[in-house]
Amino acid sequence: MKHKKQKLKILFICQNFWPENFRSTDVVKNLISDGNYVEVLTSNPNYPEGKIYKGYSWFNLKTEKKNNIIIHRVPTIPRGKNNYFLIFLNYLSFILFGTFFGFFKMINKKFDIVLVFASSPIFQVIVGYFMKIIVRAKLVTWVQDLWPENLQALNIVRNKFLLRYIGSLTKFLYNLNTILIGQSESYVKVLKKRTKNQIYYVPNYSEIFHPSEIKKKKNKNFVLVYAGNLGKAQKLLTLLKAAKKLKHKKNFFIKLFGFGSEYQILKSYILKNNINNVKLCGKVSKTQIYKEYMIADALFLSLSKNKHLNYTIPAKLQTYLSLGKPIIASSNGEIKKIIRESKSGLCSASEDVTKLAININKMMHSNKSVINKYSNNSKKYYYENYRSELINFKFNKIFNKII
Repeated sequence: MKHKKQKLKILFICQNFWPENFRSTDVVKNLISDGNYVEVLTSNPNYPEGKIYKGYSWFNLKTEKKNNIIIHRVPTIPRGKNNYFLIFLNYLSFILFGTFFGFFKMINKKFDIVLVFASSPIFQVIVGYFMKIIVRAKLVTWVQDLWPENLQALNIVRNKFLLRYIGSLTKFLYNLNTILIGQSESYVKVLKKRTKNQIYYVPNYSEIFHPSEIKKKKNKNFVLVYAGNLGKAQKLLTLLKAAKKLKHKKNFFIKLFGFGSEYQILKSYILKNNINNVKLCGKVSKTQIYKEYMIADALFLSLSKNKHLNYTIPAKLQTYLSLGKPIIASSNGEIKKIIRESKSGLCSASEDVTKLAININKMMHSNKSVINKYSNNSKKYYYENYRSELINFKFNKIFNKII
């Protein structure tokens, strides 16, 4: 897709970035590939282990260069493991240190756009606002999680007064922006009720992989793969319960890659119920994930049963579609709509164990022509809706409207 090229200078703000496995890194790579100049202001890597990575320190202030990306680090209080107080301090440290040390790092710089990649917490916008003033730029926030809904959906905050307060603060932060971008059309509808600012829809990029040689499977097992966060929102216990129902099935296996707050719960459930068709594989490299995706017969995606999560399109869905793999999902809302619209696989309602087990069994016994149709539909839908050129075009059009 052709569009007028204008090289923009973008300051990209996010709490998590390379070498942590977050989509923020792929966003920056795509923006650069479209001809923009991008620098990143971020914390020191500590996710998901909850401790600062080797080669870094909590008070590291270095500016480093990786794959032609200039990355400015600020001091970081590590988040620990499943400790909400430490997670709160981790969030707070990025706001305080990002603003304070960001001032000295950016004082002599000029940018066109400050782009905040607003996965949780939304309070990263505070850093973006002060950087906007310092570098004399327009402030744009790409909303990836809705607050306070995300906190309520995951039972992190239950106090209604506190939720109302966070909601009011979130509206205030939204209004600090020049414009807002929602990661789904449902997000755009919600955001329009909370700010008078212009709202645009831009979907997430798919994950960037560097294709390598893939060895063929040595057995005839039907393999279902999930890779990513093993947290409350993903509700992977639904998949384990479905696997339990399918224990009697031969040549069926599930691989779960990654780590998260629910890891031990999932591990205990597998052991307690003697489920031998599921393996928790832990954290592996991105290269290995790509290989596992490509040899899998189908890829899995799920969200817990909550109306607020229905608005979300996990970036994992774009990745699955780009790889041209059949999808099995347990979700409502946007995910269910897209899978049905794309005809890329089978989707049951969130936390519906019985229907999920039926869909897995149905996919297992589908003939090759049906599987190939799912694969072709995935690729086609990705190309028509989510390929990087389309998303770059959307960003370019939006940015050039406001500078």
